[in-house]
Parts: sequence; C-alpha cells; structure tokens
Amino acid sequence: MSSASLSPAGDSATTVGKRLRTGTADVLSGIGRWRIPELILFACLIFEGALFGLPLPFNQVVMVGIIVLALSRRPHVDLGKLQLIVPILAIALFYIAMISMFADPTEFASDWKRRLIRLGLTAVLILVLATGRIDFRSALAGLGAGLIFNAVAFYMGLAPDYYGGYLSGFFEDKNVAGMAYAVFGVLMLAVIDRRWLRILLVIGFAVLVWETGSRTSISAFGAGVLWILVSPYLSIVGRWVLGIAVYVGVDVLAEDFSQIGIFSDRDGSDVLRNRIDAASELKVGDAGFFGSGLGEAYIVFPDDPTKVWFFHNSYWSALVEGGWPWLALILVITVVFALRPFTRDLSAQEIAAQAATITLLICAWRLGEVLFTVQWAVVIAFAIYHGALQAKPASGTEPDHGLPISSRRT
Repeated sequence: MSSASLSPAGDSATTVGKRLRTGTADVLSGIGRWRIPELILFACLIFEGALFGLPLPFNQVVMVGIIVLALSRRPHVDLGKLQLIVPILAIALFYIAMISMFADPTEFASDWKRRLIRLGLTAVLILVLATGRIDFRSALAGLGAGLIFNAVAFYMGLAPDYYGGYLSGFFEDKNVAGMAYAVFGVLMLAVIDRRWLRILLVIGFAVLVWETGSRTSISAFGAGVLWILVSPYLSIVGRWVLGIAVYVGVDVLAEDFSQIGIFSDRDGSDVLRNRIDAASELKVGDAGFFGSGLGEAYIVFPDDPTKVWFFHNSYWSALVEGGWPWLALILVITVVFALRPFTRDLSAQEIAAQAATITLLICAWRLGEVLFTVQWAVVIAFAIYHGALQAKPASGTEPDHGLPISSRRT
C-alpha cells in the first residue's frame, strides 16, 4: 500500500530526471558539433577598434578571415532565384562608388575609399554566408560567446568604458553594443529548440541590452522577441497589422523611456540628440536626390566647428551618402530577402530572421550606422540561406544549423 501511494511521485521524479538527462545530453551533443574556426572568428567580431597596431578595425580583419575560410569550402545550397542578391549588391556598390568618386568631400568627411572597402567586405560576407559555406550554428554560438565575454570583461574592468558605466566594452559605443546584443540575441533563438534554453537566452540578453542603456535597442529587442512569439500564428495581413502595432508601440515606448528610471536624467543628452537630428535633417535636404558620397553622414555645430557628430538615424545616413537610389537599394535587399512581408509559410528559422530584421530596422531608426554593417550582413545571409533551403534543399548532405528544417509554424 505504501509502495503504491509513492508510485506517482516516484514516476514523476523519474520523468523529470529523464527529461533533464535527455536535455543535457542534447545540449552537449549540439556543443560537440560546433566548428572551432567559426566559433573563434565570429567571437572576435566584437572588436570594433584597431588592435595590434593595425590601421583598420580588428573586426574587418576578422571578416577577411571568415571570407577566406568560407571560400575554402564548397557551398551547401543553390540560391536559385535568390541569386538576384548578387547583381543587386553589385549595382549598389558600383553606384555608391561612382557617387563618392565624383563628389567633393567636405572638411571632416571620412575617407570614402576605406568606407567602400568595408561595404565591399560586407557584401562578400553576405554571399559566402548565404551559400552555407559557414556553419551558422557555430557562427551564432561564437557570436554569443563573444558577446558574453565582452560583458564579463567590461564588468571586470578589462574592456573600455566610455559611457559612465553603460555596457559598451570592445564595441566602444553603447549604442553599437545595444544593437549587437539585441539583433544577435533575437537571431540566436533560431538555433535553440529547448524551451528552457530559449527562456534563459531571452532573459540574459534582455539584461545585457538593458545594461547598454540604449533605449532604441531595448525597444527593438522587445519587438523582435514579440514577433517570434506572435507572428507564427498570424496570416500575412495579421503580420502587417502586428508590424504597424510594433512601430507605434516602439515610438511610444522610446519616448516614455526618457521619463522613467535610469533614463530620467538624460535631459542634456536628449537636447544634444535633438540638435544633432535638426542639423542632420538639414544636411539630408542639402544632399539632393543622389546624395553627397560616402563619409558625409556627419554634422558640426557653428559654435564648435572642430567637433564632429555622426548621424543618429541610419536612413538619413544612407540618404546623405547615396541619396534615394542608395537607400532604396538597401531597403530592397533588407525587405525582399530578409523581411519577406508577402510570404505566408515560413520555417522557424525564417521567422527568427524576420524578427531579427525588424530589430535591425528599429535600431536603424534611432542609431547612426546599422544598415550595411556586420550585424545586417549576418541577418540577411541567414535569411537567404534558410529561404534557399526551404525552396530547394541541397542534394546530399546539409549542415545542422539548429531547428529541423521541415518544421513549419504558420
């Protein structure tokens, strides 16, 4: 009798223990499949500054390393119709190069040739990642490790602190750090299928994004997580409505953040931001339809002409540098290949890519350099790769990049 009465509890404990052992085994098995080169290289993308006496940011050197590694391998997917990304990128880069070459640079403009090289590396990175030459599961694990290392090093006093305690670290800018934590925090949900791990990741990255103090990144991260939770159960029209609600909600929240808690003492910085925005808007108007060339997305104030301030709006930056054609080309790439607003049936990975794209687009609204960055390139490539897999899986073997490709949530 006693044995029988204890049986349900014993069975429950056995079930929980079995699930725990199974979950742990699955996690360890996934870790065992990580590729070390990808893990190390993508972890090093956090280093925005120059290191070892190099004349350019260290993460650009890392991008070259990733591209060289990728070109040593065969592609895993045929992009099919998605190969249109190649001529579009080529046209975009040719256009911005011509605009910059024949423009007259202003006094404090950045070197347009160096900017063009970085844009070229970003474009090539998209192409090599999109064809599956790099294992995305390992790449995202490396990014996660790098982001966590950046936070640990920052709070141990081993990484730079330029913003009075707000998490910046090796990104050297709290807004860049906020964007990276928000975008990759959302995208990493694509390669995690254990619910407890997903919850842990969301909580952990929500804390890290909050610690950057970037109000836009906080709102963008929340919007990305909300999109993953809600959009799989909506129709196309429902997703459009959700997108409008996210836009309105982010607009309201971004304003409300300036009135609460740790953000309530930013009156001075908000006044400065408003001055920068006003001057930026004037420069956008002066740039004309075709823009003023790469490196021109900055302003100086008449009362302090030696101090350079960069734009706080990535869309305005694109308009000043390359005009409406440049902005249109970037948005076509982002919307058509990653956001895909007219596609109903999306895999779990494509939903995550869509959410990360929304996170990027929100960040671009109030942060200076978001479009055509490393973060943007990884999201675009991830979306194209999984779109190609859904359309036409590669013959033979295909790498394990997370959730089952056959799983659909509509």
